[in-house]
Amino acid sequence: MSEKNTMTRNAMLFLPAKLAEGVLLMAMSSLYSHILTKSAVGLFNATNMMVNFTFLLIAAWMSNSNTRYVAEEYKKDRAARLFSTIAPIYVLLCAVTGAVCIGIYLFTRETYYLLGAVMFCTYSAFTVLNNTMVQLSIIRPAIILSLTSASLKLLLAILFVGGKSGFDSPTPALLANILADGIGSIGAVIALGMPHVVRLRRFSQEMLKKLLAFGVPLMGVALCTALLNLIDRFLVLGIYGDEVFAVYSSNVSIPSSIFNMLSVGVLRGVYPAVLRAWRESGRDEARGLLNAGVRLYMLVAFPAAFGLTAVALPFTRVFFASGYDAGAPAIGLMSFTMVFMGLTEYANKGFELEQNTRPVILNSALATIIKIVSSVVLIRAMGFMGGAVGSVIALASYFLITSIRVRRYFMWHVSMKSFLRIFISAALCGVVAFACTLLPMGNLFRLIIAIAAGGLTYLVCIVLSGEAREEMTMLVKKLHRS
Repeated sequence: MSEKNTMTRNAMLFLPAKLAEGVLLMAMSSLYSHILTKSAVGLFNATNMMVNFTFLLIAAWMSNSNTRYVAEEYKKDRAARLFSTIAPIYVLLCAVTGAVCIGIYLFTRETYYLLGAVMFCTYSAFTVLNNTMVQLSIIRPAIILSLTSASLKLLLAILFVGGKSGFDSPTPALLANILADGIGSIGAVIALGMPHVVRLRRFSQEMLKKLLAFGVPLMGVALCTALLNLIDRFLVLGIYGDEVFAVYSSNVSIPSSIFNMLSVGVLRGVYPAVLRAWRESGRDEARGLLNAGVRLYMLVAFPAAFGLTAVALPFTRVFFASGYDAGAPAIGLMSFTMVFMGLTEYANKGFELEQNTRPVILNSALATIIKIVSSVVLIRAMGFMGGAVGSVIALASYFLITSIRVRRYFMWHVSMKSFLRIFISAALCGVVAFACTLLPMGNLFRLIIAIAAGGLTYLVCIVLSGEAREEMTMLVKKLHRS
């Protein structure tokens, strides 16, 4: 099997699993809106947001460096030196975070700061370890553990509230997330065989310098990425308070969950193959695989964006508690924001493969400035929905800036014919789905019919256009073998 077919197969293996994980995370947001008060949902979402922000700020460099080097280190000594260097760094980061949160707790007496510190530890561990399994092609355990973690976040929350609703504390949701990611992390440690290779005596200063050289320049990128993703939410929380923030953050979490899973599902199949081709076959082979990966991403991201935009209103009315539908337009806006984010992530691979991440810092810094200015202006002019509009403007600008500046290295390319086939098919999917939401029936039936009709429209259009011929052939062969 060619490297391209292997990459496509891995991506297609990941996509259903990551989509299932995205659906579970959406169900989690829906459940929390029913079992917790808006104020409690706002506090949970704010804590979760701070955990993500802290990870991007102080731990993303470690995760990125580990992802970059783990495959080659695993060939040498099962990554014993790398894992033994990463482990003390992780413990140190958790200790620092814990100390800060304990200090804040002593001042405020708010227990969710303590739970937030533990949540940072389990979230960081599972994120880094799951990415590591993927880079080492330990695919099935990575998928199983991801789905297990997402499922437990639902089931444990239901257990902790005893089937009741209207809890005015985020504690049940925080505990569910902590335990779910903790269990996933333990499973990942076992799957990677870390207990057999991690030893303090194997800690390597040389490896630490290598990790820092690659990762530290990315800390600026991580900060800008955190602000790009979260500044609108910080502003909405600060200006409007917990309850409005609960509505806004719950709605934008829907496209965020779906598109993060789509992007990760494709990228986890693509990036290891691109790295391998870069090391073994050179620039041209890597470029071809990256082009194929972006096309795969467009095949799933475009219809998702148009589809979510079309069904946003009935979706919120079906899945969220009463009053959350005020944030429905944010779903569509954030969907296209996430499309631009995914395309920019692929464009940044040109810098990362050359191990020159400094241009990424400037690009993301410029986009962050645009995001801050546009969000502040638009939130004041339009209310909390201005945050979502500012996000679209900033991420579109980020993609434009990056795609122009990365061309001196190399930029992915998708033919105009393929782009138009995918875009038009996805747009027709959205039009048909939106038309179905106008039918004179209940929200649930409208939503089901809209999703089915939109999905069928896209499938028919993309097949008749010939764009999905290669993927359909691969799928048919797989079905025949099974």
